[in-house]
Amino acid sequence: MTTLEIDDKQLLVATVEVTDEFIAFDMADGRRIEAPLWWYPRLFAATPAQRRNWEILPFGDAVGWEEVDEYLTAKALIVGGAAPGAVPPAQAAE
Repeated sequence: MTTLEIDDKQLLVATVEVTDEFIAFDMADGRRIEAPLWWYPRLFAATPAQRRNWEILPFGDAVGWEEVDEYLTAKALIVGGAAPGAVPPAQAAE
């Protein structure tokens, strides 16, 4: 069995981009980590202005949107997976 070990320095977030389709963390080491926005229902439902109102949290490895009560770590984006209750847009339209 292989274990993924991540150095905390690899988890430092430099900036964030949120569009109608995805969320991306640009990391301090130059990588970009993306995930579908629908994975995070509170952000998916937020207005564009609310999505832009993010802050990197004190340890530098997580981002918060206080107004919509959403907090994501870089590790969560790396590991992947939708939040509980997330529904793909095509399935939600049914």
